[in-house]
Amino acid sequence: MRNILISIALWAGLLGIPAHLISDDARAGEVGSPNEIGPNPSSGDSRRGEDLYQASCIVCHGARAVGGIGPRLANNPVLSNDQAFWKIVYEGRHVMPPLKGVITEEQMTDIRTWLQTLR
Repeated sequence: MRNILISIALWAGLLGIPAHLISDDARAGEVGSPNEIGPNPSSGDSRRGEDLYQASCIVCHGARAVGGIGPRLANNPVLSNDQAFWKIVYEGRHVMPPLKGVITEEQMTDIRTWLQTLR
């Protein structure tokens, strides 16, 4: 358990996620069964999502998600494809690290909801 907490803390630090934004579930590594593709559909909180994006995603995906080290996320078709979106979030892709266990599904849903407001 201690190694899991250290790993989460290291990833959060690398991603610039303030500790107060990481839920107790993520700190404990409890994010659901490994067979889940993603959370049940729900509406996220775009304002909270923007704050989380600014704290963790902006470094690679740029201000307003226009791209940079990582691809453009604003108006990206992957936001409309549940299976592809959660696969990338959970497993990572290219230089993006896997985020399963680093942030909660609710937090990622909030970020996705905010990204879907961008054009």
